Amino acid sequence: MKKLLTCLAAVAMLAGCSKNEGGVSGPMRVTIDPTITRATEVDFETGDAIGVTIASAGAKYAENKKFVFGEDKFAAEGGLLWYEDINAAATLFAYYPYAAGAAVPGEFTVAADQNGAGYTASDLMTARKEGVYPTPNAVGMTFRHKMARLILTVENSTNAPVTRLEVKGAIGTAVLDTEANTVAVKNGAEVVDVVAREVTADAKYYALVVPQSVKFSVAVTTAEGTRTQSYTETELVGGKSYPVTVRVKPAAMEVTVEGPIEGWEDGDEIPAEGEGDITPDDPTILEYAGEKYKTVVLKDGRTWMAENLRYVPAGKTPSSDPTDGSGVWYPCNLSKAADADLVKTNGLIYSYPVLLGMEGGLTAENYNKYEGAQGICPEGWHVPTMAEWLKVAGQGSGNLKDSTSPYFDAAQSGAPLSALNADGFNMTGCGYINAGNITAKPAYMANASNADATAFGMAYYAGSTGYQVTYNTAGDAASGVKNIQFYAGMVTYNTSFQRLQVAYQGGFGGAPVRCVKNAE
Repeated sequence: MKKLLTCLAAVAMLAGCSKNEGGVSGPMRVTIDPTITRATEVDFETGDAIGVTIASAGAKYAENKKFVFGEDKFAAEGGLLWYEDINAAATLFAYYPYAAGAAVPGEFTVAADQNGAGYTASDLMTARKEGVYPTPNAVGMTFRHKMARLILTVENSTNAPVTRLEVKGAIGTAVLDTEANTVAVKNGAEVVDVVAREVTADAKYYALVVPQSVKFSVAVTTAEGTRTQSYTETELVGGKSYPVTVRVKPAAMEVTVEGPIEGWEDGDEIPAEGEGDITPDDPTILEYAGEKYKTVVLKDGRTWMAENLRYVPAGKTPSSDPTDGSGVWYPCNLSKAADADLVKTNGLIYSYPVLLGMEGGLTAENYNKYEGAQGICPEGWHVPTMAEWLKVAGQGSGNLKDSTSPYFDAAQSGAPLSALNADGFNMTGCGYINAGNITAKPAYMANASNADATAFGMAYYAGSTGYQVTYNTAGDAASGVKNIQFYAGMVTYNTSFQRLQVAYQGGFGGAPVRCVKNAE
């Protein structure tokens, strides 16, 4: 009796005592016997740490207490005794991996690089058990995976091994609800492009992602470049494992979903857009001269670059002076100053002789002989013709009109930028070089949009179809060339119009280039 009274007086010392199952009285330490198959497909290992919270009668007896695994169970660092009221039930919540702090973290973010320790740090597991009474025995708790797992199996038929595999487009942060023992994607959080864990080089990879409905993509990098496969909107469920087969071919990559995975609940197959086999979604990636470009198939049925060309032809060096005749210039900012930092987003600016691959300068005799020319575009691609720009825009200067354009909007007198960009064209305003005629001094041209003072109000995109040549004396070639013009794509972005049209640009200026793939 005296021993029991001594125990009841030891609250401040956290000294729990009772008779254990063998009838022996004594202090009872909190220990946990976990049931779990980890994402690494082994049990918890010595030294693994979890965070444990114990609540009873509406109060926290222990909160985010660090427990370490050893001898087949978890025990608190320094020991933790049960509270003395053996008739008071408790709720236990535990999670892995442990994060130091006074409370359980409310958010969890997967690692961007899941090789090495990054994978373990991304494998969030939780367990919750109610109605637990002080006991000398280890409390059995079942830990469940909270992330979704992609198992990516590579079938590589190229001669270049995979050096990197990424899962792109998924939000990387989840909100943890300890009461409901659930996680949910944090709306508005940053997207994390996850470098998948290499299990077997050039063969098998793992990626842990936050459960969410997402249109993600898989990017595979080899010495030949990066190939990307995108999916339609997919519901990734926590605790489920999704087998994905990545077939890397010399000219392309295809990704399909097949086969069982043990240790996790089987997830449903991830659907491709439409029916039948999974095929690459747009945008895809084109590698050209060491640069990678997004491409997109528009509703006109053609494949276009979804970025401005950044190619520097052999023997050329980008210049900041539009008057120097370089033929390749840096883009300009809204202050009409050359800005090399804009190359990635706005591309380079090219003269018409350079972009069309002319031999010699621009003349009245050759300006109309390069329609559809490859010019500085990759092999199998070319500088767009007037008809190709018009098929997208639907309308242009000089009563140009193509009623079959899938994007034409009469209210915009052209193709709305919103419709083009919704399809992945990424068409925006940017600077260009203007020269009103052959004797005019070329200069950067840029203006801020009155709809957005931080954005360009217009842009010209080069075309390969010549429009006209004019002479110093109208109709008299002997008087000398005054100007030569080409059909071009023209972006207008202001409070009245946000559109693409076909217009004319002076051939003695310069413009960015969007290449279009040759018709098959």
